Amino acid sequence: QIKTGASEQQAFETAAGQMGEPNPLKTEFMKINTENWNRPLAWAAWTLFVVSFFLPAYGNGFGWQCAGLSATAVSTFWPITGWMPVHMELLTVANLLMVASPFLLPRFSRNSRSLKWLRYSSFAALVLVWSFLLLLLAHTDGKELKFGCYVWGSSFLLLSLSTLKARNHKKRTVAN
Repeated sequence: QIKTGASEQQAFETAAGQMGEPNPLKTEFMKINTENWNRPLAWAAWTLFVVSFFLPAYGNGFGWQCAGLSATAVSTFWPITGWMPVHMELLTVANLLMVASPFLLPRFSRNSRSLKWLRYSSFAALVLVWSFLLLLLAHTDGKELKFGCYVWGSSFLLLSLSTLKARNHKKRTVAN
């Protein structure tokens, strides 16, 4: 338009008018500049998860020892029936999700269907972990829970929250 003789101000106003209303455009630009996950919360979750393995978790055991017991729960407690061995074995699946999440979250955040799967999975892991801790607290075994158990459970809460929140990297404004 400037080449055809319009002033810079006229060219800008014409171009802005052709682009449409500024509020819908601003909303579209915000969609481009958002992440589908919260990196600081995810990093905090992963850090707490690792730290929890080196803290006292249950009785005289550390987190890494409890994770090993959980991974072998069905074979270790074979004659015992009930919720405990199965629940403990499922905790291994939750732990594996946490270990894989630093690789999955950045990749899955680009695809809404994959991110939704990860959100549901992290929420299921959160429910599984905290239901286990609450069941232990409800029984006499709850007296044996140590600080590391709560740090471990908190890591799943943070991971689940990190998949829910989108945040803006840059805010672009469109001239009114």
